[in-house]
Amino acid sequence: MSSATVTDVAPSDATTPDDGSGSMARGSAINLGGSLVFGVTGFLLIVVVTRKLGKDGAGALFEAIAVFSIISRSAMAGTDVGLVRFTSRFLARNRTREVGALYRVALVPVAVVSSLAGLAVFLLADPLGGLLTAGHGHDTLTEYLRVLAPFIPVAAVYQAVDGATRGFGTMVPSVVVDRIGRSSTLPLLVLLASAAGGATLVGAAWAAPFAVALVATALWTATLLRRAERALTARLETGEEVDVPERLERRDLARRFWSFALPRSFAGVFALTITWVDSLLLGAMEGTDAVGVYSAAIRWLIVGNVAGNAVTLAFAPQIARVMAREGAGGAKPLFQEASALLLLLAWPAYATAMVFAPFLLTAFGEGFDDGAAVIAITGVGFLLASAAGPIDMLLLMAGRSRQSLINTAVALVANIGANLLLIPPYGIRGAALAWTFSLIVANGLPLVQMWRGLGVHPFGARTVRTMALAAGVAVALVGARALLGASVGGLALGLALGGAVLLAGILTSPDRLGIDHVLRRTAA
Repeated sequence: MSSATVTDVAPSDATTPDDGSGSMARGSAINLGGSLVFGVTGFLLIVVVTRKLGKDGAGALFEAIAVFSIISRSAMAGTDVGLVRFTSRFLARNRTREVGALYRVALVPVAVVSSLAGLAVFLLADPLGGLLTAGHGHDTLTEYLRVLAPFIPVAAVYQAVDGATRGFGTMVPSVVVDRIGRSSTLPLLVLLASAAGGATLVGAAWAAPFAVALVATALWTATLLRRAERALTARLETGEEVDVPERLERRDLARRFWSFALPRSFAGVFALTITWVDSLLLGAMEGTDAVGVYSAAIRWLIVGNVAGNAVTLAFAPQIARVMAREGAGGAKPLFQEASALLLLLAWPAYATAMVFAPFLLTAFGEGFDDGAAVIAITGVGFLLASAAGPIDMLLLMAGRSRQSLINTAVALVANIGANLLLIPPYGIRGAALAWTFSLIVANGLPLVQMWRGLGVHPFGARTVRTMALAAGVAVALVGARALLGASVGGLALGLALGGAVLLAGILTSPDRLGIDHVLRRTAA
């Protein structure tokens, strides 16, 4: 079988040898640009929500979003990652003409299940609202749940289709439609809705952009598929020797896809639940005001997480193709490159949020001071988790979705248990400790498994140098705070000193920490 990879590039590029790092570099750079927009607009959205709705109103909205996210993710049934993996592999193995059948196998069940789930949330909104609030905020949460419920199938199908676009080896649709388009509209829409008054308008303003994003992404996916089909046809018509396998029977295709996606669906739901369960348990035990403070504080750390995801999302289709052609032997250098780039982007962002948390929280208004402890505690968890690199994605692209399921199930049990144990005596600090513990479990387990099973780990020479450089940035930030305090002046000095340390470290590193490679590949 030919090893040529058909992507969304021009046919003349389709047979260019690539170890995957070049495409990952381009994808990471493109996705980073979108992630910066996503981070800024996401921050603006949180500012709008907290300042316009207050701690209680913001907490109710965050809880409704938590329920919406968990249920839409559950109904998506792992099809986003499944479509990344199967689309990439089908293109790499010249099964391009079967991709349309793959989409039908994946998306029809998602549409049906998510519609039923949305109906259930709408009908059960009142008792669910009572369960998730501690004595107040019940009516507001119930109203949010009823407004968001019809958009659950829209969000589920959209996220699945978005995964399909990444399977073509391009991050552009995800960046343009979601990270720039949808995210940029949210602050203004929610601001206008909150000014008009009422939870119904605010909830609709947050959810409605999913519908627009679904239409745009579906059209983009159709264009990518037609382009890939034309590329394969051109190769065949020019007489190139291409091994095109026999078409899979629909039943066999469905069996193969869902045997991968279904275990991943539980793993994805468990991972997302870990992200949101602390907010839901806080609401049930402490009230929506605690959720408002906790959720707002966490968003400062999500800035670093978004930067890391820029690498992870670009890494997924590239590692799938490399492993399809070369197996585990080709995975180690690409994984270590991805891990170093992830740390270079994420660790300075985490350190900035942790050091200057008291000042950063003033953006949300009065009453959010307790969030500084949340940022400090969970920041440790994010630092340790990101040190493992995009490890769970490596596990998934290696086809070990069942192992990923077990790992995330263990992490979820640890998270819920720790929350139940720590929230009553420690409140939002207890929730932060629980999340930190579960992050270590969720990333430590696959790290050990990949290291022992395939000999793949993130700790190459470049990764170690990146860690040392990030530590230097942290020292600069701490020094700036010691001089000028947690203030706008201290933050400005810290960013200047940290940026100088970062730039010096990159320029003096023997391989520029891979930045030269990223820039060359991005410009190519």
